[in-house]
Amino acid sequence: MKISCIQKDVYLGNVSKNLDTFLPEIESASGADCGIILLPEMWATGFDYNNLQSHSKNTSDIVNKLSGIAGANSVIISSLPENKEGEIYNTLFAVDSSGVKAVYRKNFLFSPLKEDQYFHKGCHITVFEHNGVKLSLHTCYEIRFPELFRMAAFEGSQLMLVPAIWPAEKQNHWKTMLKARAIENQCFVAGCNASNAHTNKKIINCGVSLISDPWGTTLAEGSESREEVVQCDLDISKCNEIREKIPSFNDAKNVFEIKRKSKIRTQ
Repeated sequence: MKISCIQKDVYLGNVSKNLDTFLPEIESASGADCGIILLPEMWATGFDYNNLQSHSKNTSDIVNKLSGIAGANSVIISSLPENKEGEIYNTLFAVDSSGVKAVYRKNFLFSPLKEDQYFHKGCHITVFEHNGVKLSLHTCYEIRFPELFRMAAFEGSQLMLVPAIWPAEKQNHWKTMLKARAIENQCFVAGCNASNAHTNKKIINCGVSLISDPWGTTLAEGSESREEVVQCDLDISKCNEIREKIPSFNDAKNVFEIKRKSKIRTQ
């Protein structure tokens, strides 16, 4: 299975520019028979807090555009603002050529940048199957919460997908935690970052999208602040190979019982 992380600049509130930037890259990756196409967090709008309600009205149209360019074997993972019963969520849509395949609403919101004041919290974990592979959806800040990834792994996830807007100044945290989530769960993990995030006040350097195998080996890594497509092929059988070699994940499953609070549930 081939995976592509579309690492491009994200412009605050400039939906037309972001669509013009990302859609050709998505279509090209789909045409190359890429199985999974991963986009940065809030790639179409940026964190344009004051206009989230307005932007959410375009989400259905953007999802339809993605579905229209998705290849027959592709699924596109897209973070967009979603209006659900009057509340705005930071939502991941897994979109294929037939429409929305799965949905994940971000559980942990980044309060230092007031994300919790503008978005409503999600309350579920999403694990779904694509081309015979179990995928789970996570978002940015959540890599600091290994419990979410462990629950997804216990639900069968083999590949954990993480869209993000993550500053390059904290790239050591980013790379270390993505690899840690891969090693401890013996899964593949892919994190897709923006190359740069353009705000009204400054440009935040980002980049360093990363794909790790279950051994913690970096299979592909983007450069800091550079627009590029970070991609590689994944041999999913390596999950079982590593789990047989070092049975830590299976040992954990035989001992620990994951008990979810009522507000955290599987989709």
